[in-house]
Amino acid sequence: MQRRDARSNRARILDVAQRVLADNPDATINDVAAAAGVVRRTVYAHFASREALIDGIALEAADSISAALGRVPAADESAVTVFVRQTLALTRVGDQYRLLLAVARTDLGHNGIHNLLGPMREAAAAVIRRGQREGVFSSYQAAEVLILNIEAIALSILDATNAGLLSDPAGAATTSSLVLLGIAPDDAERIVADVRAFDSSARAR
Repeated sequence: MQRRDARSNRARILDVAQRVLADNPDATINDVAAAAGVVRRTVYAHFASREALIDGIALEAADSISAALGRVPAADESAVTVFVRQTLALTRVGDQYRLLLAVARTDLGHNGIHNLLGPMREAAAAVIRRGQREGVFSSYQAAEVLILNIEAIALSILDATNAGLLSDPAGAATTSSLVLLGIAPDDAERIVADVRAFDSSARAR
């Protein structure tokens, strides 16, 4: 019973810490404990330090993001379609994606976060490079630089959503990212709508 309670407490602390740190990457152990409704000692019983807590939630976030990206089919799809599906998948796990991006921006010395983001960034950059070779994405910046710009867009849109300013973060982030890649806004909106409609129809079959 005690072991089950301990696992439950740990899961609750991770869940709360994820939201708290996504909203405020500088949040302390005290902030997390208060939000979770426990004393600081309870948090330390599961995580020896703030860095250990960040490691725990980052690993969970990375697992969720990797699973979401793993469900994106890439075979026989255009670079634009794959990019749209990747971006929609990431924003479906918005709080976790937002957390990784926020912590990476404020804690540049936390190599673990950057190691977790590395494969995700490379997967997206590979699609952008393919689109640049095919002439569907602009080549005014390297794919690796464009990815960082896209992350900034995603972070601001997820923040705006949490502030109640947007109701469709997935659509907004994906459309804005396509525009950044050189696609006209009206075309970007249509592409996102078409991919969503196709995928929704495919799931209904």
